Amino acid sequence: MAMKDKQGNWLDDKGRPIPEEYVKPIDKKRDKLVESIIKRVTKLSAKLADEKVEIVAAVEKYLKELAKDSKVREGWKGNIILYNFSQNLCIERRINETISFDERLQMVKTTIDKWLNERLRNVDEVVAKLISQAFSVDKQGRINTTMLLKLKKLDIKDKEWVKAMEMLDESIFVKSSKMALRFRSKNTDVPEGGWSEFILNFNDIPLATEEVKNAEQ
Repeated sequence: MAMKDKQGNWLDDKGRPIPEEYVKPIDKKRDKLVESIIKRVTKLSAKLADEKVEIVAAVEKYLKELAKDSKVREGWKGNIILYNFSQNLCIERRINETISFDERLQMVKTTIDKWLNERLRNVDEVVAKLISQAFSVDKQGRINTTMLLKLKKLDIKDKEWVKAMEMLDESIFVKSSKMALRFRSKNTDVPEGGWSEFILNFNDIPLATEEVKNAEQ
């Protein structure tokens, strides 16, 4: 039911008390509908959160046992796809990491600027443009991470450049990490049938590491 004060008056969106006899029947009907549906949704959301904890823990437990049985020390930080025996069902686990750079990035830029100035005439125009784009920022002042990482792929053997790339590596840190799970089934009724995904708003549910550890036990 809607919020009420001690006298039983209904409280509107501004907190004003409205005696129940003055609340329109359509408002009462709508209030009952919204609150009953939200109650159901709240239960479903809690159930889905519990299921996610148990599913993630089950996957993690399997991967740990696999590494143990194979006598391999594995952190399983990459993306994983698990199929059933008939390979018509699969679970895909993706780890999406958002990286950033610490204060040493400024030292990288200074070193590269010096390298560019010393070799201005001998630097390929494409390389110079790539470097310029890598250190440009958007309207929010954010640096282009993708372009910066492309610098590491340039095959430049110069000592100062190698030093700058080493500092770039050292400046990288993982700002956030998010696990995404997808569940799919193959359409076996049609030759070379495609995959259908189970639609769940699963990956937006926050998950605490301790919850997973407790579920594994």
